[in-house]
Amino acid sequence: MRALDDGTVFAFLSEQSRRPPLFSAYTAEELWTDPHVAEQMLSFHLDPVKDLASRNHAFIHRSIGWLNETFGLRSGKRVLDLGCGPGLYANGLASLGASVVGVDFSVNSLAHARSVAAERGLPVVYHDANYLDLQMDETFDLVLLIFGDFCPLGPGQRRRLLDKVRGWLAPGGRFVFDVSSSALFGGLEESVIFEVAPDGGFWSPLPYFLFTNRFKYPADMAYLERYVVIEAHGHREIFNWMQCYDRNGLDAELGGAGWEVERTYGDVAGGPWDPDADFFAVVARPTNSESSDRS
Repeated sequence: MRALDDGTVFAFLSEQSRRPPLFSAYTAEELWTDPHVAEQMLSFHLDPVKDLASRNHAFIHRSIGWLNETFGLRSGKRVLDLGCGPGLYANGLASLGASVVGVDFSVNSLAHARSVAAERGLPVVYHDANYLDLQMDETFDLVLLIFGDFCPLGPGQRRRLLDKVRGWLAPGGRFVFDVSSSALFGGLEESVIFEVAPDGGFWSPLPYFLFTNRFKYPADMAYLERYVVIEAHGHREIFNWMQCYDRNGLDAELGGAGWEVERTYGDVAGGPWDPDADFFAVVARPTNSESSDRS
């Protein structure tokens, strides 16, 4: 938190209206580890019908079924779920017979995931860590990164992640993830919103003011939601980036990092690719691991 005085208010507000350099700040851990906000995010995860922190539970059920059918997970194959949250995928896949490791830096979410796993007798291993910093010698048949978690990362972070995932894949292993699409980017708009929360709200249990600035970066197909939360004792800023892709753009980025797209889907439940949809999903593998069979 940083305190504001009357002499800095105009300069402060002027600064909030300026377009930040692309991927100039990374605050994801604050979003997921602040005790109050983390509780709100967990409630979104566990809402069975809304597509907020997680997709709705009916979709997740279909997605787990597709992953199992496509990759034969019942046979005890090893799965690494990055950004696992409250274990909706990890516990579901483990219940089918997969050997699952989940990674997340949300203490609240992991506590829920572990509780459910213990209640159901599922031997899922959960690591409290940022997967960008995780050091692990194990290898996996399938690595998952679901609900667009690739997209808030800056270019260097995405390359770092791809390098890490390559090291975590067993021979013949696959990386499944989904991304925000160029169609979604086309529908986004820049805006400035000011809100007052006299009784507290999502960002804090205490009264606060909220400035939300939304910026588009058309040359890079990227988008930023910048939240400035002002409380009596100071303020904080949250940067929520979104890198969007078309298929060629994602192919190029993966190719430059030594990866190739094996297949493209409309979603992580195996739906057909739709150029007008907000997301699409890919099954990727390190280059030259096997011949490609892209649809």
